[in-house]
Amino acid sequence: MKRKIIMLVLVFFTGFLLSAETILLYTVVDTDVVDEQQFGDLIESSVMNEFFDAGHIIFNSDIIGAAPERGMDYFKESDSLQMAKAGGAAFILEVKLTYNEVKGKSLPDYAEFRFINVTSGNLINKGSVSIDKKLIDKDDLEKGLAVMGAEMADSALKYL
Repeated sequence: MKRKIIMLVLVFFTGFLLSAETILLYTVVDTDVVDEQQFGDLIESSVMNEFFDAGHIIFNSDIIGAAPERGMDYFKESDSLQMAKAGGAAFILEVKLTYNEVKGKSLPDYAEFRFINVTSGNLINKGSVSIDKKLIDKDDLEKGLAVMGAEMADSALKYL
């Protein structure tokens, strides 16, 4: 009996030692072309896999077209911040994909990202990643997009 109580206490306190953060992945795509949306989905999958592998909870949302800077009036929070709070996220990873014409196709050229603390609204980290042109030349676009997503996730994971 004493052994069972000790095990229960250990299991209970182990849960406090594990820290999984909740993150909203908010992606902005300037276009509504189907192929381009699929490219964005590949990048999102890569980002989400990195966070899951690191033991965090991540959910996604995206917007097609220009993202509004503010809500209905100037003092209102951004859509992404409102959505993160409603979903219980502690952080937001905002991603904006930019497409360029490469070999007759509109392909994701680079992605800008911002990692934001939801509680304070403070920017934690920002940057951009570009697709490796060698992978486009080899027609390994899927791998190039996965690498872009992994680089963004790794940059944000440093702060968790």
